[in-house]
Amino acid sequence: MTKEQAFAKFVRLYDIEVPEEQVQNLYEYFLLQAKHNMQYDTLINGTVHLHKAQELAEMDPEIREAAYKEAKADLVMKELIKKLDPQVTEEDLQAKADEIARKDGTPMELVKRFFGQDLAGLTRSVQEDKVKEYILEKFSESK
Repeated sequence: MTKEQAFAKFVRLYDIEVPEEQVQNLYEYFLLQAKHNMQYDTLINGTVHLHKAQELAEMDPEIREAAYKEAKADLVMKELIKKLDPQVTEEDLQAKADEIARKDGTPMELVKRFFGQDLAGLTRSVQEDKVKEYILEKFSESK
């Protein structure tokens, strides 16, 4: 099991109230993204979407579920970061920056320009990684 799979499983099992407004905001964003993807598909591939409204209606349950899962995952992550308070060192930030530079083929100078010279813009991402690693360890221990 990967840390992403462990987190997804944890989120499914975690009991937390998910405000409908948050789900609705994400739903509207995902719906807009689906519309954009249809337009892009038409422009790039020449695919004609004659019944856009029907296609979107068919996608609606999937979009709503994705919005709910995303909203819940965000709330769970925020709560776990508060509870676990994962500490982030300069070494952690540098390792994350190195990973980004390597994966994207981006010079470190540009990574630092985007996330800040001290790489503080990566703090949340590193905290999320640490929370996911913690959850993966807990699932591995319980087997």
